[in-house]
Amino acid sequence: MPSSDHPPSPARSATESSPPSDSIALHNLPPHISQESLAISIASSSSSHSIDASTPTKENGKKQIAGPRDSSTLSHPKTPLQAFFHRHSWLLGWNHEDWWPCWIGLFLFALVSVAVHHGIPAAHFESWTANPFDALHGKKNLELLVLFPLQGALVWLALWAVGTKSWNKFHKGFLVIYSLAFLSKWLASQRNIKSASLGDSIWAILFGTLLRNIMAGAPLPDGRSKALPPWLKVAQQTELYIAISLVLLCIDFSVLKPLAPRAIFVSWVDTPSLFVLVALIGTTWLRIDLQTSIIMSGATFICGSSAALALSSSLAAGNKADLPIAIISVFTIPSIIALPYIAKAVGISAKVAGAWFGGCVDSTGAVIAAATIYNDPQNVAIETSAVVKMVQNVLIGPISVGVAAVWTQREERRKRALHNSLQDEALRSKSDFKPVPYYVLLWSRFPKFVLGFIATAVLFNTVVPAEDRTRVNSFSFMVGEWFSTMSFVSIGLGLQFHELRREARMLLKLTMLYAIAQLVDILSTFGLAYVAFEMF
Repeated sequence: MPSSDHPPSPARSATESSPPSDSIALHNLPPHISQESLAISIASSSSSHSIDASTPTKENGKKQIAGPRDSSTLSHPKTPLQAFFHRHSWLLGWNHEDWWPCWIGLFLFALVSVAVHHGIPAAHFESWTANPFDALHGKKNLELLVLFPLQGALVWLALWAVGTKSWNKFHKGFLVIYSLAFLSKWLASQRNIKSASLGDSIWAILFGTLLRNIMAGAPLPDGRSKALPPWLKVAQQTELYIAISLVLLCIDFSVLKPLAPRAIFVSWVDTPSLFVLVALIGTTWLRIDLQTSIIMSGATFICGSSAALALSSSLAAGNKADLPIAIISVFTIPSIIALPYIAKAVGISAKVAGAWFGGCVDSTGAVIAAATIYNDPQNVAIETSAVVKMVQNVLIGPISVGVAAVWTQREERRKRALHNSLQDEALRSKSDFKPVPYYVLLWSRFPKFVLGFIATAVLFNTVVPAEDRTRVNSFSFMVGEWFSTMSFVSIGLGLQFHELRREARMLLKLTMLYAIAQLVDILSTFGLAYVAFEMF
C-alpha cells in the first residue's frame, strides 16, 4: 500500500540499465562514491532486512508494520496482554499490508457463499444499445448498493490497521475511483462496444489517466508533475485491489479433472522456459532493467495483471508493474479479436481453439471474450479455454516463489560482494554486514496473497456445496472484477502524458518486448494445443 505522496511514476520506474554483475570491484565504482559511504550503504541495506515485530521498517518504499498501530506499546508493555504480545511478537504478523488482501478476500468469499446459499444473485449491468439507463433496469444490479460501501469499508479498515498516511481521507478518493470504475463497466456493457472487445479495463485506465492529467495541469518548473492530493493518493491502492481480486478467483477441481492432463501440457510445458527466455531477451537485447523485463514477460505468459503483481512483490519492484499492466491491457485487444477469426478461417476445432485462447490470451476475462467470439454452438471452446486458463493461473504460485528465491540469493550475493570489496578493515567492520537467514528473506518476499488464492480454492472445493459452486464462482468473479477495475483506474492515475513522452523510448521497448512475447506465446501454445487436443 503506497503511502508516499511523491511516488515515482511508472514511466520513470522502468529505467534502462545493463544487467549488473554479481561481483562488484572497487575500481568499478563511480569516483564520487567513497568507501565510507559504501560502508554506510551496506549497513543500512543490511539493517533493512532485520525483522523486529515492534519496529516499523521500510523496504523498497513499502511500510513494514508487524504489530498494532501504536508500536510503542510493544516496546514498553503496560498490561499482561501487551506483555504477552511482546514476548510472542510473531503473532502480530497478521496486521501487515501483505496479509490484508487475504483477510479481505476470504471474508468476501464467505459472504458470497452465504449470499448464494440464500438465493441472492450476482449483480451485473444489462447490455444496452441506445439508452444507458437500460443497463440499470431490474434487480440484478441492486446488490451494487451494498457492494460499494462494503468494499470501501474493508479497504479503509486495512489502511487504518497498518497506519497508512491519510487513511482518514480515504472515503473521498474511494468515491472517485469507484465512480470511474462504475462508469467504465457501464460503458463496457454497451452492445457495440462489448462486441468490439473494449472491456472495462481499457476505459478504467483511460478515465484514470484523463483525471490524473487534468488534475496535474502543466508541469512544474523543474519538470515534475504535481502530486495527487492526499485524499486521492490514499485510495490509489493498485496492488491491494489486484491482490484481493486474485484471492477471489475460485478454481473448481471438478471442472479441471477431465481436462487437467492436457491442460497442464498446454499451460505448463512451455510457460516457465519461455518466460525466462523472453525476460533475458528484454534485459540483454532491448536493455530493459531486469525487474521490469521479468514482470513484462511473466504477465504476458501467465495471466496478465495478477502475474505482474505477484512477480513485482517477489522482486520487491515497487510500482514497476504499472506500465506493463497498462500495455497488456491495451494490446491484448488485437489477440481477443483476431485469434477467434483466425481459428474459424483455418478450420481449427473448438477444443484446440479453446486451449489456444486459454494458453496465450492474457487474462481470464479476455480468454472468455475470445472464446465467445469463436461462437461454437456447444460452447466447447469456452469450457476448454476456461479450464486451460485456470490451470495456467495455478503457475502464479510456484513461479513467484521461484523468482523470489533466485532474486533473494542474487541480492544477498551482491551485498556480500559489496561488503568484501571494502579494503579498509575499519570501514568493513563499520558496514556491519550480518547475513540474514535465507528463509527469512524468502518469506519476506513471498507474495502472501498467493496463500489466500490457495485457501480460497481449497475452501471452494471442500466447504461450498457442489450445487452452489457455479453460482459462487460467478459471484466471486464479479466481486473480484470490481476490485480489478478499480486497480486499472489506479494505474491510470499514475500515468502522466508529459512523463510518458519523456520516457517514450522505454515505452516503445516494453511494447516491443510484449509483441515478441505474445508472438512466441501464440505460436508455441497453438502447437501444444494441437498436439494435446487433436492428436491425443
